[in-house]
Amino acid sequence: MPTAPARSARDRSSPAAPTPPEPTPPERSAEPRSAEPKSAASKPTGPAASADPISEFFAGLAAPGQIATFAGESATLRFDVSSSSKLQHWYLTISNGKVAVSRENSAADAVVRIERPYLEAIVSGRLNAMAALLRGVLVCEGSMAALMMFQRCLPGPSGSTGRVAPISSQTVMAQRRPM
Repeated sequence: MPTAPARSARDRSSPAAPTPPEPTPPERSAEPRSAEPKSAASKPTGPAASADPISEFFAGLAAPGQIATFAGESATLRFDVSSSSKLQHWYLTISNGKVAVSRENSAADAVVRIERPYLEAIVSGRLNAMAALLRGVLVCEGSMAALMMFQRCLPGPSGSTGRVAPISSQTVMAQRRPM
């Protein structure tokens, strides 16, 4: 009859594998802090003062109406954004490149659940959406294709020089063939 390997006193006293710590949200401000408090006169006023990066991003998507990168594509996405005890909804309808944004809580092809600091980092280019998905800070239920399509409109990291022109499959295959 086989016996189990002997366990040392250390093995018997240690608990099961520790759970990894929860990820911490990215820092909110990249501005250096000054020792002097800002006066009320230096604070911005008007609609820009109350706008947040998420609202600005979705307003910017809806403003042109037609986005070339979505031409020929159609999908609906709902973002459920949580912050403390509050839940906000952003609903995107993409129909052949035309984009409409609302605050509905309706069924969608893809439902994305994310905490507010992480979505702020994504829409400002500090966090990649696919990296967030792989880390578990963004959860997508439904169509992953809709989420992949949406990622094309997200900004790149700060300091990036723009988008690279797409390469055709013929060009790629020509480069792979031996001469």
